[in-house]
Amino acid sequence: MEVSGDFVKYAEKLPSQYNRTLPARNGAKPTYNDYLALALAKQESCTLLTGDANLRIVDSKDSVSVMGTIGLLCAMVENQLLTVGEALKALHKMKEGKRRLPWPDAEKMLEALR
Repeated sequence: MEVSGDFVKYAEKLPSQYNRTLPARNGAKPTYNDYLALALAKQESCTLLTGDANLRIVDSKDSVSVMGTIGLLCAMVENQLLTVGEALKALHKMKEGKRRLPWPDAEKMLEALR
């Protein structure tokens, strides 16, 4: 998809607006491409899928719908694309792969969908 000129300008403003206030404990600051993805989601009025904690902070302040790994797994279960068991298995593989997620919370959210 193509980001329109107005939304490119919007993306260009975001680093100066947010980067200095984002917590270092959340990792690296969003890149220009991250902000372009955010701008595209805003332009298209759609959900941005990201696991980037700092970008999620910007999303929440800038009224863009955002979903991470856990939300995506829950949505897939709710839409019957995965069973709870399959989602838990996928979550386990992510844990083995050293992904950083709030594991107990993720398991609790998925179990609640049984």
